[in-house]
Amino acid sequence: MCRWINKILSIILLTMSIVSFMGCSENNDDTIKITDMSGTVVEIPRSPKKIAAVSPSTGDLMIAFGLGELLDGTYFSTLDNPWATEIYPEAKDFYGYDYDNSVETFIMRGVDLIFIPEPATAQMLREHGLNALCVRQFAEDGYDDYVFYFSEMIRQIWGSDKAVSEKIDMWQSDFTTALNTVKQTLDAHPEIQTQTLYYINGEKDRGLGYTDLGKSLLETVYKALKIDFICNRFESNRPSVEAVLEINPDIISIGGIYQKKRLNELYSTEPWNQIKAVQENKVYNVPVGFVGFEQTCSASALFIYSQANQIYPDLFDFDLVTLTQECLQKYFDYTLTDDAAQNLLDGYFKDGSLMME
Repeated sequence: MCRWINKILSIILLTMSIVSFMGCSENNDDTIKITDMSGTVVEIPRSPKKIAAVSPSTGDLMIAFGLGELLDGTYFSTLDNPWATEIYPEAKDFYGYDYDNSVETFIMRGVDLIFIPEPATAQMLREHGLNALCVRQFAEDGYDDYVFYFSEMIRQIWGSDKAVSEKIDMWQSDFTTALNTVKQTLDAHPEIQTQTLYYINGEKDRGLGYTDLGKSLLETVYKALKIDFICNRFESNRPSVEAVLEINPDIISIGGIYQKKRLNELYSTEPWNQIKAVQENKVYNVPVGFVGFEQTCSASALFIYSQANQIYPDLFDFDLVTLTQECLQKYFDYTLTDDAAQNLLDGYFKDGSLMME
């Protein structure tokens, strides 16, 4: 119990430290200074009105926090996901941005703030007179201290709206509760042996050797689940099958809209199907909502619950159908039937069809 209380206190202190680190200073009534995820202090307009959410999942969280009407567009692959426009129909009108869009594209679209993952690109855009903040899904020194970073950035920019700030508090509480609930149970079972895990990123159609290098939400959550995330050992996010086989992971997880295609390939392709996880049928899916649950998004808490259920079925039996319905209702005002929720959790579209062929 003491360990659990200490964890809660540490997260509270962490959130306070993020706010302190990001602390904005006002130049005047029209601008605000924000420290982005590269550590750069950037002066931007106060309460900007048209946003290019190029960084993956930033659009998801803006919608979840009640700011969806400000979005001009989001990362293009998000819009390939049929759940995105089903959950948030307004996304049909979003522009699909890529990391290498030209300065002219942003100027032509008239955006007044850009969230983009590469610090160099953000700097280049600023040099051309555009307001750009670096927001990433990973951090070089580990992601544990950055889970709430973007949400606190949102609070700094739009937090004068009480409803926005309340949604941020709600989301942070959801994540903290999920993480602590799972950790408390696992800490009560010291006999649990650490297992190795390889993650297949099925967001794009890039095969079985496409992964995440860690220092991300994936590694943060799997570490809490007492899982050794082996992808942080690879030199690139395109490891060879030989490199994966050398470690021979106990578990494989598959996310993204192409996850069923990847699953079929995994079981039918040699030597991938010789991996221990495949031989022992310990291959688990990561559900997809507006974006994949494994991203820093509205469903991050559900990612914890879903992986806990699959990896430790003797210890956890969270009601994921109800939790998913509550999440989508709370953050997207979207009602999901029991059958559709189960299909989502199983990696399908609402009617049981494939998200992508």
